Amino acid sequence: MVFDIYTLVEALWLIIPAYAANGLTPILGLKKGLHPIDGGRKFQGEPLFGEGKTWEGLIFGTFVGGLIGLIELLAYTYLPFSISPIPLNIVPMSIILGLFLGFGAMSGDLAGSFIKRRLKIPRGRPAPVLDQEDFIAGALAFSLLLIPLEIDWVILLAVITFIIHIAANMIGYMLRIKKQPW
Repeated sequence: MVFDIYTLVEALWLIIPAYAANGLTPILGLKKGLHPIDGGRKFQGEPLFGEGKTWEGLIFGTFVGGLIGLIELLAYTYLPFSISPIPLNIVPMSIILGLFLGFGAMSGDLAGSFIKRRLKIPRGRPAPVLDQEDFIAGALAFSLLLIPLEIDWVILLAVITFIIHIAANMIGYMLRIKKQPW
């Protein structure tokens, strides 16, 4: 296992649609009248996911993933990957892979909410590690349906996602996009 700038470029290229899906979806939280996925249903006395997990967010996040996949697909030929002194293993991005990454990110976030509700952690309260890694686990799991993953990417993404997620949430909180800084 080697963690270098080349591995970072490969991993980030793959995961950008999931980062965008997860990072842009909270913007929908600024609107009223959204439809919770669980419809208010409970499991073991707690909400299945909670009112913050909506059909609109799931659809929007999936769409964002596909849109970013399309942008990466179109941008690929203009990026200087070929001048790398080490051959890069750049995943061929597509709209479909972007959709899978976006849907996977949203599904991972749903699974994280389900776990938090089972642990009786109220909506909006932190669950360290789970809050940072649930969406990335879902995105990578769904990407496996289309592409093979390198273990270096998975490990590197787990580490950098933890750091990026904390920083992005703090920024979102300061910009009043997020209600909590985690």
